[in-house]
Amino acid sequence: MFRYDHFRVTTVTLFTIAAALFMSGPGNSPASAAGREESTFAPIEERRGETDSLVIYGYDSLPGTLRRAIVAHFEEEYGVTVDLQRLGDTGAVYTQLFLERDDPGADVVIGLDSTFLPRLRADRILEPYEPSEISLAREELLVDPQFLAVPFDFGYITLNYDREELASPPGTWNDLLDPSLENSIIMLNPGTSSPGRNFLLFTIAEFGDGTDRLPGRMATLPGGRPADAPRDYLEFWRRLRPNVLTVTGGWSDGYGLYTQGEAPIVVSYETSPAFHRHYEETDRYGAILPDGGAYLQIEIAGIVRGAENRLNAERLIDYILSREFQELIALSQIMYPVHPDVELPEAFKSGPTVERALMLDNDLIAENFSRWLEAWEDVMR
Repeated sequence: MFRYDHFRVTTVTLFTIAAALFMSGPGNSPASAAGREESTFAPIEERRGETDSLVIYGYDSLPGTLRRAIVAHFEEEYGVTVDLQRLGDTGAVYTQLFLERDDPGADVVIGLDSTFLPRLRADRILEPYEPSEISLAREELLVDPQFLAVPFDFGYITLNYDREELASPPGTWNDLLDPSLENSIIMLNPGTSSPGRNFLLFTIAEFGDGTDRLPGRMATLPGGRPADAPRDYLEFWRRLRPNVLTVTGGWSDGYGLYTQGEAPIVVSYETSPAFHRHYEETDRYGAILPDGGAYLQIEIAGIVRGAENRLNAERLIDYILSREFQELIALSQIMYPVHPDVELPEAFKSGPTVERALMLDNDLIAENFSRWLEAWEDVMR
């Protein structure tokens, strides 16, 4: 059984270059601090010729269904060989892109979430491309009007629970603080995991950060803010800490421990139970929506600045947004497709409905995440 002390042992190894880069705000990256000269690449038009290859960076949980679809599409349509490299969690993906920013090894990146956009823009890691066709289910999915990146799926970050281990799941934020849940929750490190990062942002959006600029949204709950609610996100985490069993570096590790029965609650996606309903034909797992809320996460794809196979990179962005590809999203990514004409499978039509979708402004996150993360680290040590 993992214990919470495991986090103290792994903090140094998890809080790597990736975490340091996550914490950097625009203008504060190592590149900016050094005042380096910008490297130059051939103009986009000169890189738009026909080539026979395409290199893609993605995270380790990118499903085989999507990888095979991309490979087959490019082989059949263009005679192009695809090299799709899975580099770990989103922190590892971003780190690789940052380290290669002057000599890119990839043409396209898939799977970072939209909170990375200010960092991607400041470090000039992507270059824009407006897709030939883009049709979105929701207006807020257009994460960048300049098309530095495009959405390819979305979902909601929250908590999942095991019905066989927890007959009465917590329904509110205050319920999560109950001493009966001691050592019952598996968290994900916000410094290395995209869902972990967004769950931390979820708590900041709900409780605020102790400043007038970000007061939190719990006052909007029916009946207003509970009298015994935490005053800010750090107080919430201090009170939650005894109930946290462990903090893992990424979603795969954390969810794996959860399904192995190490703890009955885990940070994950509101859609995660749909996987078990569809593929395992079980309702054993459910989603917890604290006070009806969850945090909106939008996953993005973009063309790497200086991409040698620019034409194939553009073709990939177009393909990712096509209805053909989007119809694969729900049952492979276990996320929501962004295309409005894709019908959801039955497995997605059960479970609670997100009544309050929270999402902080990306520039606000970029300006403050370093401070938020450091303060969270201090509380959780």
